Amino acid sequence: MDSDEGKGRQTTWENRRLFHEFRSIVAEERFSISNPEPEELPIEESDFVFGAATPSLAQMLPESESRRLIQRKNLTAAGYQSRAAWQNLSALRFILAFSALSLLGLLLIMAPQEAEPMIVGALVIVPLLMWALPPLVVASRASERVRDIEMGLPDVLDMLNMCVSQGLTVMQSLRRISREISGVHPALGVELSIVTRQAEVSDLSHALRAFSSRIESPEVTSFTSLLVQSDVTGTALSRALTEYSDSIRATLKERADARANSASFQLLFPVSLLLMPAVFLFLLGPAIVQISEFYGSQSNPVDQSRQQSLQSLNRQNPNAANQ
Repeated sequence: MDSDEGKGRQTTWENRRLFHEFRSIVAEERFSISNPEPEELPIEESDFVFGAATPSLAQMLPESESRRLIQRKNLTAAGYQSRAAWQNLSALRFILAFSALSLLGLLLIMAPQEAEPMIVGALVIVPLLMWALPPLVVASRASERVRDIEMGLPDVLDMLNMCVSQGLTVMQSLRRISREISGVHPALGVELSIVTRQAEVSDLSHALRAFSSRIESPEVTSFTSLLVQSDVTGTALSRALTEYSDSIRATLKERADARANSASFQLLFPVSLLLMPAVFLFLLGPAIVQISEFYGSQSNPVDQSRQQSLQSLNRQNPNAANQ
């Protein structure tokens, strides 16, 4: 009987269908649910540049999913945190391209026939330029902002080390640092304030990982990994922050030296192209003047002899000259 009861218990323990089905449902929902797109969330009409017409204008220029993802990352890194940022960018690109196309088309109708080839060429180039210019501006702004954040990280590490050494928590330290550093590095102050607000809603590890995903930089990734590791394991931060601050400063110095060394090579071709006409003019100018004077002196005797011969002929035959 005891063996039968043991077998029954073992069978009941192995066949817990209710819990197995519940766990499978939770697992399927966890992997099936994905983060919504920013356009799928509620957006206030005041966030749109062109009002309620912005989503419709954004759909006029279709983009692939990869290019859309790159543009969203650039917009986030450039500081455009609004959910309508990508739609505003797409609508602005369409408005610029369509306006350039309309103005040049009207100019083509009103312009004279001699200027038509030039206007037709501009009709192809200018709308493409207006369509491609806004993403380039956003990418340039994003790179400058990321560079500013990287330059401010050593100061943040030093301030964080001081705050943690005085007994403050990481959350309290980041909240205070975000206020203090906004005057020197405003982009980094904004990002740290976002981290603190997100940490209040969820936790610090999630907020730091979101910061690393917004700003794609090796220094930012290392910084967030260090804080996440210390938050999870509970290790001391003081020594790690000091060493990492020195490491970031050394890395930034090496990167600046590399840019300075490459600047001389990059300036070689523009400088040579700009100096070449002046050098040629300085070296060949006297030779050109001498050659022109030589040919001028050679042509004068020929003209003089020709005029003398004509005068002599006129003297000999005055009647022929009158006729």
